[in-house]
Amino acid sequence: IIAGLSLILIALFIFFMLEKAENKKHIAAIHQEKTELELELTDLSHNYDELKTSNDTLNEKLLLEQEKIATLLDKMKKFRDNSYAEINRYKKEIGTLKTVLRSYVVQIDSLNQLNQKLAKENTEVRQQITWVRERNQKLENQQKDMKEVIARASALKTENFIVYPVNKKDKEINWKKCFNLKAEFVITKNITAKRGERVIYLRLKRPDDKVIAFSDKSFFKYQNVSLTYSAKREITYEGDRLEMAIYWPNDGSLVSGKYTAELFCDNEVIGTTEFFLK
Repeated sequence: IIAGLSLILIALFIFFMLEKAENKKHIAAIHQEKTELELELTDLSHNYDELKTSNDTLNEKLLLEQEKIATLLDKMKKFRDNSYAEINRYKKEIGTLKTVLRSYVVQIDSLNQLNQKLAKENTEVRQQITWVRERNQKLENQQKDMKEVIARASALKTENFIVYPVNKKDKEINWKKCFNLKAEFVITKNITAKRGERVIYLRLKRPDDKVIAFSDKSFFKYQNVSLTYSAKREITYEGDRLEMAIYWPNDGSLVSGKYTAELFCDNEVIGTTEFFLK
């Protein structure tokens, strides 16, 4: 009986030792898989970190998946290396996270491609807008230049502009016996000029640069400023050559020296000359 019991004990001991060795091997395998899964989860978390997008909704979803990874890692740290069923459950959850990650990669890639396309289209649109603006500016400049050319072409022009003192009978005399200063000139023919009523302003400047004013209220507009005039005359211009004169009545303010005379009409200087009173 003792011998039989001894054999049974020996057999049980051998079985126990074999079972223990097998159990250690089993636990080591589970531990190895657990370590690999933790590394896999860490890499997965880094992959989510690298996904960058300008879409706020998508960013919130990515953050939610990262929180799931952090929760799963925390559970695995508390998990004891003794259950294949638990390991398989973790594998399944990691597989789901990978599938979700791949779907987000596809979405972000599509979004990036769309953004690149939109950026390219925006660049093309900006180039077109720039081209249109430059063309419009060029047309505006051309139009402005054309208007200036037309304005210059249609402006009145004078020739033979002279100024000299005359008496009451309109005869030239010495300035000390002057009754009027006579500004004599010719408005040349201009078929492009506007027909109708005009006002010609005469502006006389003495040797001391003082402008001889017709009165205290004798002003006219020129280039957005008010200038004093010495005399003026209303005419009717029909585009043909027109000989005319403007008289300034001597008010006793004449002195000897060099004078400057200017003619203005339609916001333009149409004539200028110098004369001497000796």
